[in-house]
Amino acid sequence: MTDDERVLLDFLRYDDGQYGECQGAALDSLIEQGLVRVLGPQTETQNSFIAKGRGLMYRAVTITDAGRAVLNQGDAQ
Repeated sequence: MTDDERVLLDFLRYDDGQYGECQGAALDSLIEQGLVRVLGPQTETQNSFIAKGRGLMYRAVTITDAGRAVLNQGDAQ
């Protein structure tokens, strides 16, 4: 796991489901690894959008059980 991926995963630990504007290689990699998921119609999750003023909308991002396990494993070391 890269430093950027670890920082983002750790950030999402505290703001789980509330940080919908993150994007980029770190997020893409975490999604591919199954450590986070982007909420939306395809996940059948209600309230998947977060309003960010001026009518801008972003998808919510949440940590999966696998992501929490990675964080817990890192905390134990």
